[in-house]
Amino acid sequence: MQTTPQSNKMHIAVFGRRNSGKSSLINGLTGMPFLIVNDKPGTTTEPVFQAFDIPIVGPVIIVDTAGIDDESDLGRFRVQKTREVMDLTDLSLLIFSGESDDYKLEKEWYHELVKRNIPVIGVITKVDDHYVDVDLLKTELKIPFVKISSKKNINFGSLRHAIRDFAPAEFERSSILGDLVNQGEVVVMVMPETIPAPKYRLVSSQQQILRDLLDHHVMALSVTEVELPTLLMNLKGMPDLVITDSQVYDSVSEILPANVPLTTFAILMARFKGDLPTFVAGAETISSLQPGDKVLLSEACIHHPHNGEIDRELVKAKLQEIAGGKLEIRTSVGPDFPANLTGYKLIVHCGGCIFNRKQLMNRLASSGEQRVPITNYGIAFAYFKGILPRVLEIMHVNS
Repeated sequence: MQTTPQSNKMHIAVFGRRNSGKSSLINGLTGMPFLIVNDKPGTTTEPVFQAFDIPIVGPVIIVDTAGIDDESDLGRFRVQKTREVMDLTDLSLLIFSGESDDYKLEKEWYHELVKRNIPVIGVITKVDDHYVDVDLLKTELKIPFVKISSKKNINFGSLRHAIRDFAPAEFERSSILGDLVNQGEVVVMVMPETIPAPKYRLVSSQQQILRDLLDHHVMALSVTEVELPTLLMNLKGMPDLVITDSQVYDSVSEILPANVPLTTFAILMARFKGDLPTFVAGAETISSLQPGDKVLLSEACIHHPHNGEIDRELVKAKLQEIAGGKLEIRTSVGPDFPANLTGYKLIVHCGGCIFNRKQLMNRLASSGEQRVPITNYGIAFAYFKGILPRVLEIMHVNS
């Protein structure tokens, strides 16, 4: 609760050739020697993620990447890992070093970044040692450029201002539910009696939603489903909104009058992280699944499934029950998301709590381009239980 979750911070990735000054740039930008700097090319072998606060910008994740010019067998693997970083990049810093005047490779990466709608800032490094014709580059690449020297700590203030000025305004939604509640209203959060989180901690989605409510000066009350009847009796009126976990939705809905708005943590996070209408439309295709159809279950992190939780095993079982037979189900985890989705009838994604919005929206874009419906675990579970219309009502999304 004391820090912004990593998945909610703007992700800034630094791309450039080996030994072009990427790690030195990050150390200078942060004012801290976070990364090892060495004259030997290829010191950075895989993406390195570092969280810090940039003055005048705020909390960010900056990503140091391997060199984009490594053509060895291992190097090509590293370059592929660097390309994968684009999927989570909100803003890119593309390095142009004066050690070479051949910028063909940098221009290729520039066009790839622009194709993905990622803002680009060109950074000219090692300006104390080499000359770069920035005006010529500006005629070819319509991006801002900043000249820096890590050796002499020159112009990092200008780079911070450029990051502030050219960062995407909506790299994430400004609020989880600020448009659904008003100051002074009462919102009740109902958690399962057995909270699936370590002692003294809440599930990440519950933490984030609670903080969002407090930021909007809403009176947030937290109970388990067991205490909910007592709480309602002690209130002068009904709450303005109740948020619950899908696992206890049935008992909560039985207790709560039908005119009280009710939704789930998972639905709110699906709306915050991705595109809710797209996910809902994907869920509506579940009823058309037939035995033998291909379904992709995609998860942001690797974990062991537990029976009874909203996880891959439960989703698998319910999908096959609805289809009336065995489905061909593949599970992808982490960055392992197929580029070719041909043949899949449906994608069911996890909540993506460790992903930033850019990563999840890229997957929605890919599925949309290939005309494969996509939904997520929380919405699918609401669909299984027949509760989707009610939990969507407050958000004015039709199911």
